[in-house]
Amino acid sequence: MIKLYDHPLSGNCHKVRLLLSMLGMSYRSEFVDVPNEAHHVPWFNELNPLLQIPVLDDEGFVICDSQAILTYLAHRYAPEWLGDKPEANGLIAQWLSFAANEIGNSLQPARLYYLLGEEVNIEAVSAKGLCVLKVLDDHLAKHQWLVSERPTIADLACVPYVGLAREGHLPLDDFRHVNAWIGRIAALPGYVSMPGLLAAAE
Repeated sequence: MIKLYDHPLSGNCHKVRLLLSMLGMSYRSEFVDVPNEAHHVPWFNELNPLLQIPVLDDEGFVICDSQAILTYLAHRYAPEWLGDKPEANGLIAQWLSFAANEIGNSLQPARLYYLLGEEVNIEAVSAKGLCVLKVLDDHLAKHQWLVSERPTIADLACVPYVGLAREGHLPLDDFRHVNAWIGRIAALPGYVSMPGLLAAAE
């Protein structure tokens, strides 16, 4: 059985939980208490020397990084979540990078500042977060989904920390196209929420 090294408040872990749930795949969640540094132990270092979650173990094949895990799962079990042409797959990769970099360096640390008291330049990451939300809102004003005419792993990679933006004290309600997109994702079969995300998806 697939094992997911996981924390219920991690948006990166939630990306993987979303896809697994939408595929109807059974898996075992292995809780890793990251805020209390449970990942700083030798056995976890062997799984991921970067000491980060999520980590996926699929019958002995171990892969780290939420974007990489989404890509692996889609290629192995659900090619319908990928693009059907090289151009679409290139755009999916572009949005996966956006999730890891632009979102991961703005909306994610803003949330951690207020949720866990992490030391970040809150003014800088909040300003960057507003730019990220505007980029998404402008794109979604013209498109139902980030790539193609159907949901892909690009949508699942980006949505958790966007939907959690209120926890970073960012004005998610000001971006109506983003909110409509979150609603479309929440309406997909197999959608699961997480603490802080449900209200954004309603």
